Amino acid sequence: MKFLLIPCHSQIRRWLSLSAVALSIVFAAGCASPGPPHAPSLDLPEVVKDLTAERVGDKVTLHWTTPEKTTDHIAIKGTITAEICRFSVSASPATPACTVVKRLPVQSGSSHAEELLPPAMTADPASLLAYRVQLFNVHQRSAGSSSEAFAAAGAAPPPVEQLRATSIREGIQLEWQQQKDAAPGYSQVQLDRHLVAPAATAATPAPPNSTSSTARKPTLRSKSRKTSPPAAFASAKPQATSTTKPETPDDVKLETPKRAADAGGTIDQTTQKGESYRYTARRVREISLAGHALEVRSELSAPVAVTMLDTFPPGVPTGLEAVPGGATASDRSIDLSWTPDTDPDLAGYSVYRQEVTSTGQVAGPATRLNPSPIVGPAYRDQTAIPGHRYAYRVTAVDATGNESAPSADVQETLREQ
Repeated sequence: MKFLLIPCHSQIRRWLSLSAVALSIVFAAGCASPGPPHAPSLDLPEVVKDLTAERVGDKVTLHWTTPEKTTDHIAIKGTITAEICRFSVSASPATPACTVVKRLPVQSGSSHAEELLPPAMTADPASLLAYRVQLFNVHQRSAGSSSEAFAAAGAAPPPVEQLRATSIREGIQLEWQQQKDAAPGYSQVQLDRHLVAPAATAATPAPPNSTSSTARKPTLRSKSRKTSPPAAFASAKPQATSTTKPETPDDVKLETPKRAADAGGTIDQTTQKGESYRYTARRVREISLAGHALEVRSELSAPVAVTMLDTFPPGVPTGLEAVPGGATASDRSIDLSWTPDTDPDLAGYSVYRQEVTSTGQVAGPATRLNPSPIVGPAYRDQTAIPGHRYAYRVTAVDATGNESAPSADVQETLREQ
């Protein structure tokens, strides 16, 4: 006899529940909704957001960043065409039509374009110009124009001519052809300074040979080199600039005072000794139009190069005095002292001596007594001969080896005992 197993009611309910779940999964998978359809991308480049305009001479240069992606945040494919348009801003509330002035192919990244202004826009009175840039894809479709960037129409200042650079004690003296009778706002000059290369360090001259009458004489420098710069030259003011070497920036911008008459020159007091620089200059006209503060710059001048060499002697020592010294016959001397020199690169002093005749006349060559610079403002001459009268002079020497003119001399006799 065979027995038939009949499931209990709880097992039947469990099987029915599992079957219902499985069927619901099957039906859900077979009837899933694909969602709303997506329109294909139009491949429109994103709108330019950083358009700027700069007026130099008779040209307006535009700068912007061409985007890498479309408005759908997809990488741009194909050629991008930039269309530049310009319009004159007037007092009328209506925005005039933007005239296309240039079309050019561009690539993603930094981009620029130039427009040579028509003659009517390079003469006064000044007026306000507005520019827009629009990017088109290969199908000549665009997402729209950028915001306006503004420039000034009107006369540009004349370029800086005959730029010259000379190394002086205070720094680099820059001179150019003065612009006389310039209208207000035309006179400011901006200079760009570029560090070319460090100059070779000048060797310190060897001490003069005491056996040669010509070599024993100290080098005499013109005192005119230590005079102050002409008052008409205003010191240049460095502008902020990025640099990896704060003590000697590779590139520095300088400018003469605004709204001041053209002095025909300035002095760059921020240079470093032993380094070579290249300068260019341009004039700047400031214009305010419809609430926009704008600049019109001249073309750059021809560059000029100069090396800041230390060829300028320190100040002449003063206050030289001489007294007999030494308490014993073996310690007799003529002791010298003078007022300390305050030059920052002072290396020391040199002492020179000459014989004085019985008639009070200085005779013979000046002999340098010290083989190397004396650090302090005092010296003891222990080589003097008793009964002889001498004339002494002192010079100052800097770290580069430049020697000042000699001080006023003093005379003293080493007494006999």
